[in-house]
Amino acid sequence: MTIIFIFSNQKSDESTKESSRVIDFIITITEKINNKKMDEIKRKEIYEYLSYPVRKAAHVTIYLILGIITCNVVLLYKINIKEIIIISVLICALYATSDEIHQIFISGRSGQLIDVVLDTCGSTLGILFTYTIYSKNRKNCKNKSLNKFAI
Repeated sequence: MTIIFIFSNQKSDESTKESSRVIDFIITITEKINNKKMDEIKRKEIYEYLSYPVRKAAHVTIYLILGIITCNVVLLYKINIKEIIIISVLICALYATSDEIHQIFISGRSGQLIDVVLDTCGSTLGILFTYTIYSKNRKNCKNKSLNKFAI
């Protein structure tokens, strides 16, 4: 949550620089694969084409990680799985909402409902991923403990 807050606290031009670094990396990899440098016109086209998806993918990715961490914390409480998932999603959705409200007060930034939706979807994916791994590990542990007593 601290990392998300730091990113959200960046002014618009700082945030754009972060996205540009990712696009620069993509261009560099593409140039290496094709063994050919791109001209400035093509670079500009790629920046325009990738800017929005890169920014939105960042939302999904960072909140996916938050979902994994949140679910792992909530799993420590021995409650039923529906409650674990609901509580984890609610925590992440509420944080996503507060994050977008926070951005309203940052120069050049705005709070957007689509970002809350993307953030919540990303965290939900992380929560479901964590639950799937947890369930499989739990099932394997039960099977292994039963196998100890098998002849």
